[in-house]
Amino acid sequence: MFIRFVSGEIDEHSHRAAGLFCAVTRLEETCYLPKYELEAVEEIELWFGRHLASPFDYLRQYPHYDLAVCWFKPTAHEYLAKAWELVTILERNDILIWTIKSHRAGHVYYEDDFQVFAIPYHDPRRRR
Repeated sequence: MFIRFVSGEIDEHSHRAAGLFCAVTRLEETCYLPKYELEAVEEIELWFGRHLASPFDYLRQYPHYDLAVCWFKPTAHEYLAKAWELVTILERNDILIWTIKSHRAGHVYYEDDFQVFAIPYHDPRRRR
């Protein structure tokens, strides 16, 4: 089972629901945040930057990656806890986040112990 957090925005690259970090970027760019919330968001972003590899650091340049999205693995407990902290801040600032779970992430381009980076199949909710 893979887990993805998405907002109501559509990502201009993947043409799918924008993920958690796109929503955080939108929040930082368009909303006034109290200092304590801005500091909390920045701290969590730094934590992810130190602890979660970017798939792009391991992949050759390839135009089809624009269609790919990241999913957390269910065993990534600490990462999911940090993601939920971001969800709380986003929703407190009127950015609704949905949690999507799927047994199939799609065509996988990158995978590590905590995440997969994949182009979703036509309908990621459909089980086979």
